[in-house]
Amino acid sequence: MTWPITYLHYTPSPSSFIEMMRGAMRAMNCGGVKTGEKVVISTDTNKIRIAEVLAAAAHAVGAVPTIVIITPTGAHGAQLPEPVVGACREADVFFLPSTFSQTHTDARIQAIQRGARGATMCEITEDALCVGGILADFEACDRLGRSLGAQLDQSREMRITSESGTDYRGVVRGRPVQYETGLFREPGQFAAIPNSEINISPIEGTAEGVAVVDVRVMSLGITRHEPITLVMQGGMIREIRGGPLADEFSRILAAFRDPTAYNVAEFGIGLNPVARQGATNLEDLGRLGHAHIGIGSNYAIGGSVKAPCHIDAILMDACVFLDGRLVYDKGRLVN
Repeated sequence: MTWPITYLHYTPSPSSFIEMMRGAMRAMNCGGVKTGEKVVISTDTNKIRIAEVLAAAAHAVGAVPTIVIITPTGAHGAQLPEPVVGACREADVFFLPSTFSQTHTDARIQAIQRGARGATMCEITEDALCVGGILADFEACDRLGRSLGAQLDQSREMRITSESGTDYRGVVRGRPVQYETGLFREPGQFAAIPNSEINISPIEGTAEGVAVVDVRVMSLGITRHEPITLVMQGGMIREIRGGPLADEFSRILAAFRDPTAYNVAEFGIGLNPVARQGATNLEDLGRLGHAHIGIGSNYAIGGSVKAPCHIDAILMDACVFLDGRLVYDKGRLVN
């Protein structure tokens, strides 16, 4: 009999509970968790120890934690069972430490609509609560993100390039900027700890160009030594080039048997200067100088596509242009 639950990314040795408490307490601070608040922690059977330490930190600040556990869903962005949706919907604060991302799901959306605030923590590892991106000055990351986002909010077109050959663009006018900077202290705010990023969904059908993914693809792993090239036309991924990793990514998307799985859903920009490269998915997403493309669902971030997945593909040394003007040069904000 084949064991049906897979765990596709690097897992370090277990960290001690007390070591993880430092990062868990920082997460409570980032969320402004207060005495008496209902904190829901939606997790799966791979991440129970991380859920337990978050619950301990919530209890330490006087909140009332509840842990909801399922088996891993098998795909980033896959919908969650209704009891999980209901638990998140009734929370004041939610945390989503999980093997597969729960960001682009009804559970997260309904919780935000009801005025909750929270953070995804997909593919998080125990050491990520001890070192690396969790130690960032998230106030400074937020200031950088707000400055860049204010310019993005006034722009029609966003273009991303890199020295490795990336050059893609899309129309973003009218789409809301998502501030996943690490702070989520007000109702309806959302973060992706220890990530820090801003992102936006290009208008469907407008993404064009080539992305050379030389950091990581969610569900697949590190691509630094075997980059994958994604070719975008008419807002869809039309071609995936490279070696064995590209072939495997092609198989992952094809397995959904749904054309919306190829939708170019998101353009993201990293803000976190202490996030480690190649250590965890969230740190790669949020590392200063990195950019990423989300593929699949965008209905949770201002778009209209509800796909069976949302998979991020990350690249390094990104330059961002807004309406032809360079505003972000490999992590440096250009005035």
